[in-house]
Amino acid sequence: MLNNRTSWVVAWTMTACTAAIAHAQGGASCTAAVPASVGDNAYNNAGATVDVDYAGLCDMGQFGTDTNFNTVWFKWTATASDTFTLSTCNTAGGVDTRLSVQTGCTADTVVACNDDGAGCAQYSSKLTFSATSGTLYYIAVGVYSATTAGGPGTMALTQGDGGGGGGGGGGGGDCCVGNPGTTCCSDAECCATVCAEDPYCCNTEWDQICANQAVQLCSACGGGGGGGGGCGSGGDCCTANPGTAGCADQTCCETVCATDPFCCDTEWDQFCASGAATLCEACGGGSCEVPDGSQTELEACGDDSNGGCNGGGANEPLNSLNGSVGGTFYASTTMRDTDWYSFTVTSGTQVSLSLFSNLPSFCAIVDNPGCSIVGSVSTGNCPSTLSVCVGPGDYYVVCLPSQFIELPCGGALGNDYTLNVTSTTCEFTPPAGDSCAAPAPAVIGSNAFDNSNAGTEYGEVTCGFGGAPFTKDVFYSFAVTAADDYTFETCTAGTFDTGIEIWTDCPNKGGSMLACNDDGVGCPNFSSLLSAYLDVGNYIIRVGGWQGDTGASSLEISQGAPVGPENDNCSDAIPAVVGSNSFDNTGSTTDGPNPTDASCGTFGGSFYNDVWFNFAAPATATFKVSLCDGASFDTRIDIYADCNFGVPVACNDDSCEVQSELTFPATSGTTYKIRIGAYGAAGFGSGTFVITNEGGGGGGGGGGGGGGQGLTCANPLTLNAGANPFTRAGATVDLDYTGLCDMGQFGTDINYNCVFYTFSPAQSGLYTFSTCNTANHDTRLSIQTSCEASTVVACNDDGAGCATFTSIMTATLQCGVNYVVAVGGYSATTPLGTGTLDVSVAGGQPCSPACPADFDNNGVVGGTDLTILLGAWGAAGGDLNGDNTTSGTDLTILLGAWGNCQ
Repeated sequence: MLNNRTSWVVAWTMTACTAAIAHAQGGASCTAAVPASVGDNAYNNAGATVDVDYAGLCDMGQFGTDTNFNTVWFKWTATASDTFTLSTCNTAGGVDTRLSVQTGCTADTVVACNDDGAGCAQYSSKLTFSATSGTLYYIAVGVYSATTAGGPGTMALTQGDGGGGGGGGGGGGDCCVGNPGTTCCSDAECCATVCAEDPYCCNTEWDQICANQAVQLCSACGGGGGGGGGCGSGGDCCTANPGTAGCADQTCCETVCATDPFCCDTEWDQFCASGAATLCEACGGGSCEVPDGSQTELEACGDDSNGGCNGGGANEPLNSLNGSVGGTFYASTTMRDTDWYSFTVTSGTQVSLSLFSNLPSFCAIVDNPGCSIVGSVSTGNCPSTLSVCVGPGDYYVVCLPSQFIELPCGGALGNDYTLNVTSTTCEFTPPAGDSCAAPAPAVIGSNAFDNSNAGTEYGEVTCGFGGAPFTKDVFYSFAVTAADDYTFETCTAGTFDTGIEIWTDCPNKGGSMLACNDDGVGCPNFSSLLSAYLDVGNYIIRVGGWQGDTGASSLEISQGAPVGPENDNCSDAIPAVVGSNSFDNTGSTTDGPNPTDASCGTFGGSFYNDVWFNFAAPATATFKVSLCDGASFDTRIDIYADCNFGVPVACNDDSCEVQSELTFPATSGTTYKIRIGAYGAAGFGSGTFVITNEGGGGGGGGGGGGGGQGLTCANPLTLNAGANPFTRAGATVDLDYTGLCDMGQFGTDINYNCVFYTFSPAQSGLYTFSTCNTANHDTRLSIQTSCEASTVVACNDDGAGCATFTSIMTATLQCGVNYVVAVGGYSATTPLGTGTLDVSVAGGQPCSPACPADFDNNGVVGGTDLTILLGAWGAAGGDLNGDNTTSGTDLTILLGAWGNCQ
């Protein structure tokens, strides 16, 4: 099964020697980016798995690839148009970092990237970029390679270029020596020659590597006459050769450089020597004798049918736990083949694995379900080995290449491997409560547990950080004899990364989850803490390790006032009123659905740390709930009819940068549940939300789409040339243009929750209808010749160059046609916001009036019009026949049109 670089299995090579997998701090992906601010921003990329490949898009620097590995993500809206600096320089805790900044969530939107900042110790990073005020940027903090261990640090965001200077062609110091903090060197010809090979030397710093290249390439430094490295020259391929590119063994050199061009372009460093040890026969590579397997993998090299935790097809069962299987795998710089073999044991079993292959590779035993590693991955080469005592349950063995390098089918090293499997009995004692069918009794006070030998009975994602499941689970039964608030926590022990869930019954018996917490506020080692109000009855408490973490700890249970806010749970919602309402979700748990409804935001449905409010609508109207000016973290809002949840009445993620705002129609006297929480698991804080009555809802009139007028095509508002303020409050009618009009590349071809206008062109020509940068939400526009969607003339979702997904629509309109213009939203849950619809026209001819003798435009040709005509006698003001003179002919025309206009 193919495993690309964003898959969970990448983390194995990084954590093979780590007892506990750490959380990433920062968003787990670009779409889950957390807010950054000018100043210091703490991060932790231990356990991160998402890679971004900038090959051909951005030069990381002189070492390694152009991929930012194992990234955590931040988002930041520029507060000024200026140069800004991102830096982990000397603040990365000794980790070899990489930084990149993008304007979107695809690599081709990259603005800048950096591996090693000038003057930064231990390969930490610094970059500068030009930011535009109001633009949203995505910042990725990663590491040098797939096997570089991440960790905690501080990413500083500052306005200005952060210092540095000097350099430029013909500037700076001596080209033959390193010039820290300065780009390029004094010899312009040498500078250009070296920088053509390594742009880092002119873009970032003329360091010792640049000086070494100058010695090889520049006559001013004694180079340029041949020698100095390259395949077939230089030093021993099996050892590092500082300052020299390539190595002496032509075949080995070309093989290694095909996977890492740096080795031939810049320097044969220790990474190149390590590659040679794996790939070159001269250095011991390719000499592994791969025995035949008693079982043959069914998947052919290059196919994708042997699945497992990476999906892609059914896994293959092992025929025996005392046998062998022969197969093939392959890899590239972006993916690798992972082969999965399932097995089941009914008692404690010591399973030993030996993997023989000429490719760099490893194997591991994995939970099923749960997909977390059991023990550690294999180590060594030819064979790579491991031995693990596993308890009763279902498991996989997975075999895969250990590097993302070019190892194609039919390559020089071959693709064959053989996995030898042996087994014997071992002493394996599962913990009490290993099965929900036989839970351990829990009491108020301390409940010690150790999940090291636990299986994974329920492997579904609940509220785990980054969408990771809690595995290696232990179950408790807890009898509540008095309805009250109860607190459950592993924070006191704080020994490893846990998750806690409260269920009405076992998950596999149809139980419902009542509350969930991953990381308790202030708890060490990402341990957990939650509170819930429980009625009299019996409950199941599930405690697991985040992404397979294990250890000894204690579940502490207490009765009484909760540690979280009083409105932590939906059942404990407190009143909210029209006007300003304060909230504080510090210490709250996640009571409502997580993820929330899939349509509730562009960046997924994660919803954490919620607090609840009851809003009794004082009128039948549309109400706005806004956090735009009242929160310090990335917020979300849901509106529900009751605590049974279901589909939300309304919901929103980002309306004002990373803050939330929505409108919803309410009925007088009805109480609605307002849920306020965070996009990310670490989102805690206090703030204010404001509820306002936006009008509408009662069927009365009102401009701009409020009330009844404008809410249906049959009762439209009038659209004029120029600026037309609008509100979509109370709008409910959708227009489906599937197969009729292409809204754009995102979403459906439906214009949701429209307000309607009638528009009569004053002249023919190309008209532009625009909400570009004049609406506070994601708009859509369409124009028709009637109320039927099939008469659509034009439509648009996102206008070119428009912020916040606002719209520009153009259409050629004709005189004498009354058009219907609809202003809607991107989806059914897009906020019913406000804005201005601008109408302009280019070219064309003025339309003839429908009733030319009606000079006062009252729909009737009468005495007032006659007076106007006679007053213009001899001039052009009463001309009706086009001769620019008001005369008897015009009088005849007026009298012939006497009466109501037709």
